[in-house]
Amino acid sequence: MTSSNPSAKNYWKEAELTNSRLAMIGFFALVHNYLITGWVIPGIF
Repeated sequence: MTSSNPSAKNYWKEAELTNSRLAMIGFFALVHNYLITGWVIPGIF
């Protein structure tokens, strides 16, 4: 991740932002699924 190219640095910044946003959406979905059904993974636990 060490590059002098500004375009490459911007790529990694955008990749990390996208990854963190998708992780927050996944966690949000997990919490709401638990609140609605009472199960972390419906049908398994």
